[in-house]
Amino acid sequence: MKNSFLMFFLIVLCIYTVGNLYLFVRGWQSLEILGQRRVWFAVIFWIAALSFIVVSILGMKGVSGLFFDSVFFMMGSCWIAVMLYGFLILLAIDISRIIGWAGNIRPDFIYLNYPLTKSIMFGAICFVLTIILSVGYNNANRLRVTPVKIALDKKAGTLSGLRVVMASDIHLGHINGRKSLARIVDVMNEQCPDIVLLAGDIFDSSPEPVIREDMGVELERLQTKYGAYVVSGNHEYIGERGRHHAKNFALNYLSSHGIRPLPDSVVLIDNSFYVAGRNDRSVGARKTIPELLHSIDRKLPVIMLDHQPYRLDEAEHAGVDLHLSGHTHHGQMWPLNYITGKLFEQDWGFLQKGKSYFYVSCGAGTWGPPIRTAGYSEVVVIDMIFNLPEN
Repeated sequence: MKNSFLMFFLIVLCIYTVGNLYLFVRGWQSLEILGQRRVWFAVIFWIAALSFIVVSILGMKGVSGLFFDSVFFMMGSCWIAVMLYGFLILLAIDISRIIGWAGNIRPDFIYLNYPLTKSIMFGAICFVLTIILSVGYNNANRLRVTPVKIALDKKAGTLSGLRVVMASDIHLGHINGRKSLARIVDVMNEQCPDIVLLAGDIFDSSPEPVIREDMGVELERLQTKYGAYVVSGNHEYIGERGRHHAKNFALNYLSSHGIRPLPDSVVLIDNSFYVAGRNDRSVGARKTIPELLHSIDRKLPVIMLDHQPYRLDEAEHAGVDLHLSGHTHHGQMWPLNYITGKLFEQDWGFLQKGKSYFYVSCGAGTWGPPIRTAGYSEVVVIDMIFNLPEN
């Protein structure tokens, strides 16, 4: 797992570096009119570009709680969106320039005072980026309720129905703090849930900001009939690099605030239905679905939590009735949703395979920039209808 994480980190770092170098060079060229004062552009640019990486590495090393953590983490997170959309805009402009040169299209008004034109274009791009980030920030902070209804050809004790309220990918930390969690809890309580299920990535990485703000207190306000359950996501394991056994710490912390972890385990609730939880695939070795469900009563409904929606056919073949995941964020920012759409059979929303039902949430929170230009932040409300028991 360490080697795969290192490889992933190096690939992301290379992409991030190339993208920022491209933005910096083009920005430097665009501000030719400023002369030596361009040095301030360089200083501001690289502080913003490096802050996310520096603060993230410090967090993994267990160096947290510094007064500038949240400020630099927010700035660096937003810079990821600036880099993405700045890169796309500049790429489109440069392609247009190449086409213009090839076709000998060189408008006089552009080249009459080229340094001034470039500085005006720089300002226009900054204006467009501000609009994109503002709209994306507003979209990320508008928590929506997604209703889903399914009917199972099974009996569930004396229950005729069950209201499941589900969320994933809250990413509690520097960006999504206690105020964000309070809003999520309020929305969940408004749905009058029978049970609350959390499908992983409740923590962002380091648990230190969660502890500092005592965010878990908000979870104690959840009002349910059958309680609240959680499984680990890949971000609970990311914290292992900064705190030994961080995943266990995160799950124990949630447990101390009324959320029951399900690490590769199954629980029978009210003698009516099962909730099964799988360790995230980041852990490497974990129980297969047949191993996890080998001793259950197959006549009762089975709900399974598995953070990453891989190999959905395995859940179908094992007879899982409702399978809940997150992880994908639906890309979170356009056009990354096209990538997640290729990587996963279902990267967001409802899917039926045979007699099994699946829902992949795009998350109640955000990773990195608190910005969504693909999908929206959601709490999922699933009304399950069962066959009534015979009199």
